[in-house]
Amino acid sequence: MSDIAYDPYEGLETDEERQAVYRKLLEEYNKENAADNWELYKANERYTDKLIETQRKTDEFFDKWMMSLAAGSFGLSFTFISSLVPLENAVCKPLLIAAWACFALVLAIQLAGLVISSIRYILIVAEADKNLSLKYEGKEPENKRGSIYFDPNRVIMYAVLFIFLGGLLCLLAFVAKNL
Repeated sequence: MSDIAYDPYEGLETDEERQAVYRKLLEEYNKENAADNWELYKANERYTDKLIETQRKTDEFFDKWMMSLAAGSFGLSFTFISSLVPLENAVCKPLLIAAWACFALVLAIQLAGLVISSIRYILIVAEADKNLSLKYEGKEPENKRGSIYFDPNRVIMYAVLFIFLGGLLCLLAFVAKNL
């Protein structure tokens, strides 16, 4: 049930008039409930900060593991493959080359992802600062670069994972064919 005993839109003919009344009612509501809104905002902000921190830690963990696994797989296979399979007698050498290429590609993509991430966060912070300044000046915030929520590192994470698994499969196939 509404606290309003009348229809505030009664007699209004245009959308502009209805929108003006709506904005006025919303502004009055926000003034009356400012303290509650502020507490809710702060609680939501703390929750969002925790989610962002958790996501950052998860991403760091994934990046470290993928770098370690790719470098380790590349290094160990490069070092010990000749003791398992003499290369002069090996068959399907392109599988070994493909595995090494995949591991090297994972390392290169991970490094590129770190650079992209760094640049992206600098741009996000600059845009957030600018939008906050505009909001304090009573102007509408802008978002010229499109959605800041698109995260190219998500794409990079999946690409790295699949390329690493492809390299691992190539390496295992090479060893299986030659044992």
